[in-house]
Amino acid sequence: MALTTGAGVAAASSPVVPSYRMQLRNDCEASALRMVLAARGVRAGDQAISGRIGLDRVHYQFGRSGPLAGDPFRAFVGDPNGSEVAGTGFGVYSPPVAAAARSYGLTVLAAGQGISPATLRARVTSGHPAIVWVDYFWRRLGSRSYTAYDGRPVPYAGPAEHVVVITGFSGGRVTVNDPARGRLSLSEATFGAAYATYGDMAVIVR
Repeated sequence: MALTTGAGVAAASSPVVPSYRMQLRNDCEASALRMVLAARGVRAGDQAISGRIGLDRVHYQFGRSGPLAGDPFRAFVGDPNGSEVAGTGFGVYSPPVAAAARSYGLTVLAAGQGISPATLRARVTSGHPAIVWVDYFWRRLGSRSYTAYDGRPVPYAGPAEHVVVITGFSGGRVTVNDPARGRLSLSEATFGAAYATYGDMAVIVR
């Protein structure tokens, strides 16, 4: 979800992960995976990556229960070129992103919710970049749940769901490649608050 632009400074990093901007208006997940793929020598565009993640434009609603309520644990909900604020596109959670990463030949070391900041720090400082789910404004928000078309309860804290790549930890700071704002350096406390919003959800690759 892209709302503003900005810049930051980089701290110490793990492998060199290029910073790319979103190619569509609401495809931060695909852009984040594109950065990680490029760091591993795999070139792919956002739309090709979105195709591997999977798109659900039939069950396009989010944030409320109902027969058209999409499940981001299964596919991208809505239109990647839409808008979460306008209700035309939301996002996708870790399982489809991890599956897409594997389809390009990457090894996924961990994926899902409950990946603690300490685990994230250990993996990233060992050279393994992480795709993480955060609040766009770096807030810690309480999520609510809606029931998707398939009966799954979906935690939702929008309309500011966002995905970035974590490339380094150093001196109490976290280095972030943000597909909406570029490279940033955040305090671990600020990052941790935003990361908690989606239940410490991440995809970490070798």
